[in-house]
Amino acid sequence: MSADVVNGRAGMRVMWTYIGTGLAIFSLMLLAGILLRAAQAGWLPVDPGTFYSILSLHGAGMIVAMAIAGLGTLWYLVRRETDLDERIAFLAYGFFVAGVISVIVSVFPGRYGSLWTMLYPLPFVGTYWPSWATGTWLVGNALVMLGFMLWCAQILGALLARYGGVRGMLAIDYVFRNRAFTDSGGKPPPPAMFAAAITAFDGFVTGTVGLVIGTALLVHWIDPSVAINPLWAKNLTYLFGHSIANLTMYMAVAGVYVGLPMCTKRAYHTSPQLAVAWWATLLFVIIAYFHHLYMDFAQMQWMQFVGEIASYFAAIPVVVVTVYGGVMLAHRSGMRWSLGSVFLYAGMIGWVVGGIGALLDATIPANVDLHNTLWVPGHFHTYLLEGVLLFTLGWVFVNLEQRADAVSSLLTRWLVGLGMFGGGALFLLPFYSAGAAGVPRRYAVEPPPGPFWASVATVGAIVFVAGFAICVIEGIRLTRLRKSEEAV
Repeated sequence: MSADVVNGRAGMRVMWTYIGTGLAIFSLMLLAGILLRAAQAGWLPVDPGTFYSILSLHGAGMIVAMAIAGLGTLWYLVRRETDLDERIAFLAYGFFVAGVISVIVSVFPGRYGSLWTMLYPLPFVGTYWPSWATGTWLVGNALVMLGFMLWCAQILGALLARYGGVRGMLAIDYVFRNRAFTDSGGKPPPPAMFAAAITAFDGFVTGTVGLVIGTALLVHWIDPSVAINPLWAKNLTYLFGHSIANLTMYMAVAGVYVGLPMCTKRAYHTSPQLAVAWWATLLFVIIAYFHHLYMDFAQMQWMQFVGEIASYFAAIPVVVVTVYGGVMLAHRSGMRWSLGSVFLYAGMIGWVVGGIGALLDATIPANVDLHNTLWVPGHFHTYLLEGVLLFTLGWVFVNLEQRADAVSSLLTRWLVGLGMFGGGALFLLPFYSAGAAGVPRRYAVEPPPGPFWASVATVGAIVFVAGFAICVIEGIRLTRLRKSEEAV
C-alpha cells in the first residue's frame, strides 16, 4: 500500500473522529437547549438551580462541539498540504474528551451553574453548588484549552514549515510583490490554509489567555485569600470566550473553500483581496471582544471605541470576500443541488444574518438596549446553527456524496430543508423579537413577552430536531451505501 494511501486514511480517521464527536456533543446540547426554552415557556417545571446548571453546560458544550468538528476538518485539509503527526491530533483529542467529561461531572452531579463566563467572583460567592464542582469546571476548561493549544501549535508549525515562514504562510510577497512572485513560479497558499493559519495563530493566543485566567481562578479556588482584579478577569474571560466562539466559524469556512468547488467544478483561487481580508481577521478577531465591556464604566474609554471599530472590521472582510466568491463560484456553474451544496450555500446566508445581528449589538448606542437581552443569544445561535453547523454538515455530505456517487432524493432534501431552515428560522426569530422587546437573557423565569416567544422558539426547535434527525439518517444511508459498494 502506498504512503499516500496510508496518509490519506490516517487523515480521514482523524477528521471523522473529530467531526463525529463534535456532532454527537452538538446533538446532546441541542436537546438540552430545547429543555431550557421549554422551561422558559412554562411547559416544563425546571427549578432555577437546575436551569442555570444545564445552561452552563449548554453554552460551553455547543462551542466546544462545533470547535471539535471544525478542527477535524481543518486538520484533514492541512494534512493534504503537508505532513502532520496523527498521534499529536489524537493526544489533543484526548485532552478535549477529558475536559468535556470533567465539565459534565461539574454539572451532573456537581450542579455548577455560573455559566461559561465564570466571571469572578461569581463562581465562588453565594453558590448553591459545592466548591469541588467549581474546581472541576475550571479543570475541565483548562484541559480543553490545552488540547486546543496543542492542536494550534501542530498546525502552525506545519504551515510555517510548508510555506517557508510567516511571509509565505500569509502570502505577503504574493500581495506586495505579485509580479515578481508569480514570475518566479511562486504559488500562494490555497484559501483553506488561511483559515487554518488564522485559527492556529489566534487560537494559540486565545488558549494562552484562557489558561492564564483559568489558572488565576484555580489559585483563588485553592486559596481564597488570593484576590483577582475583576476588570482584568473580565477582559481575559471575554477575550478567550468571544474569540473561540468566532474562530469556530473560521474553522468551518475552510470546508466551503474546498467543498463548494467540488460541487461547482470550479476552483476557489487565492486572490490578494482574500489574503488581505484574512490579515485583517487575524488582528480584529482578537480585539473585537471589547464590545462586551461597553457598560463597564471602569474600562478605559479608548478600548470601547477600539471594540466598536474592530467588531465592524472583523465582520466585513472575510465575510464579504468569502460570500461574494462563493456566490460567483455557484453562479451559472450548473451545480447539482444536493444536501452538501445546499448546506454550504445556505450556511453563508446564516453567517451573514448572524453577523448583522452581532454588528447591531456591537454598535454602542444599540448595545445599551440590546446587549443584556435575548438579542445576543439570537445572533450567536444564528451563526452557530445556520452557519457553523451547516458548513460542517455541508462538508460531511459533499464527501459522502462524492464517495457514494449518489445524492439524496428531492423529498429528503425538502424535508431536511423545511425542518432545519424553516424550524431554525422559527427557533431564532423569537430571540431577536424578545430581545428587541427588552427580555433579559440568562433568566430562568422571563418577564412578558418572554414566555410567549420561548413557546414559539420551542416549537421551532422541535421542528429543527426533526429535520436534523432526517439529515442524520440520510448521512448513515450514504455511508452504508459506500460500504456496500466496497464490499462488492
